[in-house]
Amino acid sequence: MPYAIVQKSLKPPAVDQLARAFRALPTLTDADAAIVAKDAFGILVRGLELADAGRLLQALCAEGVEADMVDHKQLPPLPPPKRVRRAECLPDVLAAYDQLGRRTDVEWGHVILIAAGSVLLTEFRHIVREVPARKGSAVEVQMFGGTAIQTDAPTRSEHSDREEHNYRCILELFLDVAPGRLHIAAEKFNFAYLGDRLSSDPSRNYVAFVQDCLRAAPQAVLNRGALAQHQDASRLLRYPSKHAFEEESTWLLWRHFASGSAGG
Repeated sequence: MPYAIVQKSLKPPAVDQLARAFRALPTLTDADAAIVAKDAFGILVRGLELADAGRLLQALCAEGVEADMVDHKQLPPLPPPKRVRRAECLPDVLAAYDQLGRRTDVEWGHVILIAAGSVLLTEFRHIVREVPARKGSAVEVQMFGGTAIQTDAPTRSEHSDREEHNYRCILELFLDVAPGRLHIAAEKFNFAYLGDRLSSDPSRNYVAFVQDCLRAAPQAVLNRGALAQHQDASRLLRYPSKHAFEEESTWLLWRHFASGSAGG
């Protein structure tokens, strides 16, 4: 039965603390400590056997890292995200539209977690280049009615994917009803409902939308990004990876269900 080591708070541990504690297990290295420290958003290590989890927990406590070990099954799996490209924050419901324009209303009382932030994503941009068909190829000559017409040398299309790393404004609303999780990416979202507040800057529209959600669902648990925007609307908390963003949501949902509370 696998176990996970989870933090008691979202205070990130130092790399040197983790490195010393990780030496309690031969399967963990200093390099692992550096990776975990970067993505330490509630859940430190997964998939440990009971004895190993106990040894690591004891070592972490000796380093001053407050943590617990839990049965892996206790960590709630995140529902698959339903991507929303258009929505309206209405007084009683969030009106979400699918790609065919069909509307689904979600009552604000069903929102249990609001997760917001600027997330570093790995993206791939498809690039097409026109290149000569072959080096030193002869100029093509076409015959039209006995007249020779000289054309450019033949070309071919080269396709490639370039890896990029970009920060993107993400908002996820976790629900206690289907579909369970709404995913909104500011760059691909229609903010037309903002009306006079609509800006040409997607990040400003994103902030306005998040603020509307925070006001409409005061009972929801907030991740650190949403809490930062609740305290200061202009503050966009950065997450070093999609994994870190999702691990924090898992940790918050676990705490929410374990305590039975709905407070942020």
